[in-house]
Amino acid sequence: MRLYASNELKSRLTHAAANGSVIAADILSELKKNRPAQEIIRGSYNFLSTKRKWTDCGSFRKIRIVFTAFNKDPEHPNFPDRNNPQAPWFPENRTDLEPSTFIEQFKNLREYTSCEISYFRSAITLDSKVSVRLHTGMNDFLDAYQESNYSSITDGDTSTLHNSCMRYEDKARNAADFYANFAGAGILVARDEGNNVIGRAVVWRKAVWNTTGMPAIQVSVLDRIYTSHAFVMDLIREQAGSLGINLRKKYNDYTHPEDFISMSQIPGMAEEPGTEVHVRLSVKVPAFRWHKKGVPYLDTFHYIHLNGSRLELTNHNGCTAIASCQHTQGCATALRYVCPQCGGIHEDSNRLYCNVCYPLYYTQTAFGTIMKGTPVEYKGKIYPSTLFKKGRPIPGFKSYLQIQKLFTS
Repeated sequence: MRLYASNELKSRLTHAAANGSVIAADILSELKKNRPAQEIIRGSYNFLSTKRKWTDCGSFRKIRIVFTAFNKDPEHPNFPDRNNPQAPWFPENRTDLEPSTFIEQFKNLREYTSCEISYFRSAITLDSKVSVRLHTGMNDFLDAYQESNYSSITDGDTSTLHNSCMRYEDKARNAADFYANFAGAGILVARDEGNNVIGRAVVWRKAVWNTTGMPAIQVSVLDRIYTSHAFVMDLIREQAGSLGINLRKKYNDYTHPEDFISMSQIPGMAEEPGTEVHVRLSVKVPAFRWHKKGVPYLDTFHYIHLNGSRLELTNHNGCTAIASCQHTQGCATALRYVCPQCGGIHEDSNRLYCNVCYPLYYTQTAFGTIMKGTPVEYKGKIYPSTLFKKGRPIPGFKSYLQIQKLFTS
């Protein structure tokens, strides 16, 4: 008897193979052989299929695929459904097989690694071809971040995509504005055939590798990957590599911002692809063209430094770091303070002005300390006249006003 397989099994295997599973491709090859079932599969297993098992996880549903097979003798006189051609497909006549057990039933397949088996276990849950593309527009970021565009199905109890704090519409819109119009980043988005988002990762196209005593080198960086299915992470990394992106995170988290793996040769650097590197990176951003308000939660470039009149997003702290961008409410947390008069950095949370400017613009009276100058209205608020020149904010105050947008969600 030849080996039979259901249409759903063949469809899932076809898509899993197209999505990079070597095991799925090998099993498909075995199923296509015009040979008796006993030469392909162990025991008397035949009429192979799949079964979907669901778990409700709130905003999404987890799917687990088990394989099923007919493992009885249909010609045995005591078989109750003897001579019924549909009997092998009856639920009571079928045996469930876990993915690893199902793989082991094929006689001619090699021994697979645990990574290959895990990839197959994840890929078989998505009956769809996956596409991964790089985008740069604000609407592209918005579509990738909004929860309403996510797949409702995952392969696990937890989904980094569905648990992202930036998935809500208001925060997604601010994040999209920040990345596209301010930071100049791109985004790799993985979608299924239904156009549902199943993975995303920010791409920093113009980061700077800073090494003491060495010229700064521009590199591209693949940031943390958020997915609904584990295997999609590999597809996003593969696409990033094909685009020539230089670095990816060694650990797919927010706690190791300085640890990377080289993905392609970097001009002027000796590191070969696959090399682990510990490096400080920065992204220059325009200080006087800030986005609307707040900042998204940043996994890697989560420190904002003020160097003179220049702002930088970096993956490390330091004496010029004024804010950290790891607040789940979509705003920054102050680390240091910017003087509205001179634009310098100070650490006194009880004063707006730095130690140099404070005595120049405040005076001590019998009734306490008061600010010098007359009040001036600017955009509906009252400020000291010393912060203006010819009716316009002085450079230090202009920088201060822009930076304050960091802390408003």
